[in-house]
Amino acid sequence: MNKIATLPEEHNSSGFYPTPDSLAMKMLDGIRWDYISTILEPSAGKGNLADAVNRRWKIHHGTRYRSEDKGADIDCIEVDPNLRAILKDKGFRVVHDDFLSYTTCKKYSLIVMNPPFESGVKHILKALQLLTDGGQLIALCNAETLRNPCTNERDLLRRTLADGNAEIEYLQEAFTRAERKTDVEIALIRFKNPESELSHLILDHLKPGHKYVDLPEEEQQALTKADFVESILDRYNYEVETAVHLIQETEACQRVLNQPVISKDTSYSSSPFELSMGHNTRASVNDAVRRIRKKYWSALFTAPQFMSQLTSNLRDLLNQRVEELADYEFSLFNIREIMMQMNVQVNDGVEKTIMDLFDKWTRKWHWDENSQNRHYFDGWKTNDAFAVNKRVVVRLNAFENWGSKYTPEFRVYKVWDEIADVEKVFNYLDGGRTQWDEGIRETLQKAEKEGQTAKIETKYFFFTFYKKGTCHLEFKDMNILARFNIFAAKGKNWLPPSFGKKKYKDMDPEEQKVAKSFMGSADRYDKVVQYAHYFLAPVTDSNQLKIGG
Repeated sequence: MNKIATLPEEHNSSGFYPTPDSLAMKMLDGIRWDYISTILEPSAGKGNLADAVNRRWKIHHGTRYRSEDKGADIDCIEVDPNLRAILKDKGFRVVHDDFLSYTTCKKYSLIVMNPPFESGVKHILKALQLLTDGGQLIALCNAETLRNPCTNERDLLRRTLADGNAEIEYLQEAFTRAERKTDVEIALIRFKNPESELSHLILDHLKPGHKYVDLPEEEQQALTKADFVESILDRYNYEVETAVHLIQETEACQRVLNQPVISKDTSYSSSPFELSMGHNTRASVNDAVRRIRKKYWSALFTAPQFMSQLTSNLRDLLNQRVEELADYEFSLFNIREIMMQMNVQVNDGVEKTIMDLFDKWTRKWHWDENSQNRHYFDGWKTNDAFAVNKRVVVRLNAFENWGSKYTPEFRVYKVWDEIADVEKVFNYLDGGRTQWDEGIRETLQKAEKEGQTAKIETKYFFFTFYKKGTCHLEFKDMNILARFNIFAAKGKNWLPPSFGKKKYKDMDPEEQKVAKSFMGSADRYDKVVQYAHYFLAPVTDSNQLKIGG
């Protein structure tokens, strides 16, 4: 994406100059696609260059990819959130926002870029650092940038391009027929990164003593969210750096070990020494980075610093994305992006879990015990209306049968997850009145150790487990039970629209009948009106997921 230097930086709409299709195709002329694996378009705008790459890639590879409709492996970076949305709608992988702050050990065999003119030098110098050995850079910049090296950065770029025998072609009318027109003369740069020389010993360049790498587990668990982010990013970067050096050293050694003994005819068809990663796959920097990313995304999605507020269905959604996220840099930007996406889903996810719990607790089972779960009332325009009672019987087995002796075992049948989900739902319903309780497992472990199965106290309930596979829940707080029932009954349209908005005396007789039947008395209903900010408040407004950093 180009922004002409005379335009203010913040004027994104008027400074947006997409690459014309004819110029994009010209930039890709002469590329040997068989040698291209990973591709980057920084400052991608709407993805004109990425679109052109995909077209050329599919033309070159033909029917080999047509059956699966595979495109090129492209990473895109774009600072404008509206343009990022366009890129994502096109199906491109957007891995970062500001290219100049992008940090990664991933290397690219092709970088195609049309950076902002006013900072083109910085972008191109940055891109040169991300090329693989033998990788290609194709970039546009203001012609004046190369013709007038009046700054240290411009001079560095000029010398780097000259040392690398870069091809430079000057174009005067490249944007005169573009979507947005300009007569600025541009330079088209083609640069090929040289093959690397024999590298130094493994770990020579690693920085010892990373801040959090060796913290004991109990100290890491005590970190704040901000410290935790810094800690896990520090560990990730250290691990990636180690893997990159290991593979680079291995590749350097392989070049020596695979030299012919006497002549080319006597060389080995494969290296006698090779580093592999799982299923005998030859190790590469990009594969190693991807595996480490996957490891750290998986770890993040089990960390209590982040996941304690999520119900199990939302955690499952995150875990399903681990494979996809292995293609995204494990960075603060992308961690924040994931949390922002989860915040969008939290409301729907929590509300769905509330309704699922309500249906589960009031559903008719084949035994009569379930009847005590329900409080029937005269519903709005329906007779089939009910609420959850103070005591609820649910199917939740906390026992394993070892021979003739029953032993409480709260880890079976996902007892932990089910109880934790119940408590988390009521944390949201609580509206932030109390702190989040992350000690469910500790509570159940203590009860198990002491052989306690009755009246196990958690934040909102007393749990009692029975050998026949049921659990009795008793609410400790009648106000939060009322909030739960109100939320569910409103969701099922069993309450009049005026519920909680009018005092009892101001309701018509039909509305009064429903309100009194539902709440048990006019006074209890008027309490809902008096404290509507609690009983009728949105579920998740005060409980958004947050991260530090």
